[in-house]
Amino acid sequence: WRSPPTTRGGRQGRLYYGTQVASRPPSFTLFVNDPKLFGETYRRYVERQIREGLGFDGTPLRLFWRGKQQRDAERDLARQQTRKT
Repeated sequence: WRSPPTTRGGRQGRLYYGTQVASRPPSFTLFVNDPKLFGETYRRYVERQIREGLGFDGTPLRLFWRGKQQRDAERDLARQQTRKT
């Protein structure tokens, strides 16, 4: 796969990994460093690669772009809730 283009600030988006989270419709969560760094053209490129590589031609897909800060916040919240109980 191609690397995403670099932004004006010199930051580049990183796609760490992806996983399928649902089957109807096929839904994928892509874990990235910052979803804002991925432009619409690169998002379409990734969707097209998933369609062609996994045989989802003509099937609606849902892609969720999940950033590192979002993951860390959810993990911290879950830890706080388990400590209270």
